[in-house]
Amino acid sequence: MKYTILLLILLFSSILLFSQKSAKQYVGLAIGPSFPVGNYSETNISDSTSGFAKTGIALEFTYSYRLTQNLGFQAIINYGSNGLDYKSYQSQLEEAHPGYTAVVEVSRNWSSGGIMVGPFLTLPISNQLSWDVKGLFGVYNAYSPGFIIYASDSLNLAAPPDEFIRQSANAISYGYLISTGFKYKLSNYYLLLFADYISSPLKFNNASGWDWNSEPYKASFNQDISFVTITLGLGYFF
Repeated sequence: MKYTILLLILLFSSILLFSQKSAKQYVGLAIGPSFPVGNYSETNISDSTSGFAKTGIALEFTYSYRLTQNLGFQAIINYGSNGLDYKSYQSQLEEAHPGYTAVVEVSRNWSSGGIMVGPFLTLPISNQLSWDVKGLFGVYNAYSPGFIIYASDSLNLAAPPDEFIRQSANAISYGYLISTGFKYKLSNYYLLLFADYISSPLKFNNASGWDWNSEPYKASFNQDISFVTITLGLGYFF
């Protein structure tokens, strides 16, 4: 009996060792902060390309397949959410319209996500640690913020505030991701630490709402969504 148990242990160990040596794939899940950059982070109310986006959160799911020791392909599904800097928007409205007090209520933040594929290069630093560089391209989708602006006349506080309503709009375009980071091997798992730059030029054609005189309107606007993420996660390789 003890020889059978010993044989099973040796067999299991050899299978595990072989699977680790021949592992070519891994799946990973990571999370971290999202830092808007470029026009996406600008806060200029007179510039329609300013996104007023604040630091948010990013999620990323990765599937990786290694073709050779150092080269492979990855598919990534990512999601990002960034709040609207309503305080800056509010103060600039009041500066542009002296005598009025503005209040901005946000009903929906910036949210975006995409599916991207592309090659990656992995360079071993030690038996456990490796450095990866990747560039991916794919489809990107985003929703713009929804908000209501209440404007009150400072000289006539008894009058009800005027309202301007902007509903959330949707846009889809191409997007790309440039990334670098590290994988640290633990048994059948990787600890993942990556810095990603994600960008997509989007045009929102279906922006709608109600203007100051309660009349419905439709508008379109361009918005480049670009942000940097620092994500920490866990991957399982097989």
